[in-house]
Amino acid sequence: MRFNSILASLEAYVPGEQPRDGNYVKLNTNESPYPPAPEVVDAIKDCACQDSLNKYPDPLSLALRKAIAERFGFSPENVLVGNGSDEVLRLVCHALLERGDCISMLYPTYVLYRTLAAMFGAGCVEIDVEPPSFDIPKTAFTQRSQILFLANPNPPIGTLYPVEMIEELAKCQRERLVVVDEAYVDFSNTTCIELVRRYPNVAVTRTFSKCFALAGLRVGFIVGDRLLIEQLEKLKDSYNVNRISQAAALAAWQATDYYSGIAKRICATRDYLTTELRRRGFDVAQSAGNFLFARCSNAEQLYLRLKERKILVRYFKMRRLEDGLRITIGTPDDVSILLAALDELQKEP
Repeated sequence: MRFNSILASLEAYVPGEQPRDGNYVKLNTNESPYPPAPEVVDAIKDCACQDSLNKYPDPLSLALRKAIAERFGFSPENVLVGNGSDEVLRLVCHALLERGDCISMLYPTYVLYRTLAAMFGAGCVEIDVEPPSFDIPKTAFTQRSQILFLANPNPPIGTLYPVEMIEELAKCQRERLVVVDEAYVDFSNTTCIELVRRYPNVAVTRTFSKCFALAGLRVGFIVGDRLLIEQLEKLKDSYNVNRISQAAALAAWQATDYYSGIAKRICATRDYLTTELRRRGFDVAQSAGNFLFARCSNAEQLYLRLKERKILVRYFKMRRLEDGLRITIGTPDDVSILLAALDELQKEP
């Protein structure tokens, strides 16, 4: 048996822990702490009760594509739906990268970009951002690469970049695709969707895993130039999004009032937690996502001690992140439990 030579050096992406014991306060994977809209549950029940699960789903997810396109003023041909936005990001790499090419990305950011590039024999240029502003460095505008991945807001810090700055990234290198990953856009007030209309080298990806509370159903999408979408369609699995996920995502997309309320609640809790962590001595950068990055002198030890108390946060044993914890914004009750535990731990020797 002979494996692809790329696999010998490929480091798989390691997601956050998913404990089987449901008794954890789970603040480590940026999931929604709230359930999906009631309409979503109804759509799932209706789909599951129909005599249709023995049939393949719509291979194009056309109803969902039409709904997404209509809201943004695009054609369905500008939209591709995937099995989570991770699949969409992988398809972009598959379509544009060959062995010896490279992507560029800010650092720190979502490191899956690097893994996806490596799957196709491509390298990765990491462009460091510096505190306290975490501004996009000048080198990002001139760095040659096939793809620039830019999460906005950018995890794990949560930095939000203005549309005007991202537009300059698109203008300075027209041959480079700028992929704006808007996984956390619902917790901010900025979107780059309009740039897709003006720049064929800009694409925007989104997910239903965060604000829409559908992480367990795996749905995401990309909005881009028609030529790009055509190429991605050639590469996707024939039936890449199952029937129930399509129905649930469509219902979620239409439940705007419900999810707007959820986003406001999460942002209010985020602001409260930011204040309380700073009051306890943590260095917390302003975040526009549903998470915070809290720096402290004993981050790894604190992560382990919280885990002992069945409170999960995310610790990254990675360059420039070893001194912090990424904390997902939970419910007010979750936050109260976390803060009480931190107070107890501060009293211990």
